[in-house]
Amino acid sequence: MLAQADVLVTIGYDAVEYDPGLWNTDSARPIVHIDALPANIDNHYQPTIELRGNVAATITKLAELVDGLRLSAEASAAIAEQRTALLDIDEQAQADPATEAGLNPAAVVLKIRELVDDNATVVCDVASHYIYMARHFRGYQPGHVLFSNGQQTLGVALPWAMVASMVRPGTQVVSVSGDGGFLFSAQELETATRLGLRLTHVIMRDNTYDMVGFQELLKYGRKSGVQLGDYDIAQYAGAFGAKGVRVDSMEEFEDELKTTLNREFLDEPGGTVIDVRVDYTHNTDLFAALHDGALE
Repeated sequence: MLAQADVLVTIGYDAVEYDPGLWNTDSARPIVHIDALPANIDNHYQPTIELRGNVAATITKLAELVDGLRLSAEASAAIAEQRTALLDIDEQAQADPATEAGLNPAAVVLKIRELVDDNATVVCDVASHYIYMARHFRGYQPGHVLFSNGQQTLGVALPWAMVASMVRPGTQVVSVSGDGGFLFSAQELETATRLGLRLTHVIMRDNTYDMVGFQELLKYGRKSGVQLGDYDIAQYAGAFGAKGVRVDSMEEFEDELKTTLNREFLDEPGGTVIDVRVDYTHNTDLFAALHDGALE
């Protein structure tokens, strides 16, 4: 879609989130930079104009200027084609069956999206699951799908979910992490229980630090220092007064998630941690296809 655009408008863009060399294939194409801060100039990011100031006010004014604009039939067809392509990506990724190693991570992410409502707050930690969340989980309200992109801060999901539960009581709150990232802040289950917060945390487990491991494999041809021991989530969560459950099938995962997201259940304080084993076998193929040469 970006490759077909005549003009690009960036809003709050920071190169640390997505290097412009990876997405701006035509550095001569006009770019409109909207932000409170000046642009960080790069060979692939040289804005034609910068609209600096209050971002909301700038966008509101621009919206007035394009009021009544109607897309051409050609543009509408191009957008429809891209929407179909997005759906195809989901369907193809979801079709891979579970293996002895675990469930299909894309299918787990899409199942979460299917079961939460549009007012839910969904928080994503940093690990291999993050690739699938960013690729397949779509949000429809601002501030309701939260990622830690540039800083790559493991352990943010559970504390973020706790705050979301405080400021949005009575709504669905789901955080997702790997089994390694969870342990960076897992002790905060005690705080969540003591404060009576209502949230659901999903651990996508593979017993390794796979985000590091598969990049080591791509760059060095081997893995080193990424193995993580198994742990009993039921006993761990129970020690802090929360509920922990491990599931082995998509049916079990769906049943547990439905229970924790149930409207009546939301009124009962306490956190639930659902531990689901996933198979990250295809991560190296996916990363290599998306970021050719990024690790050279």
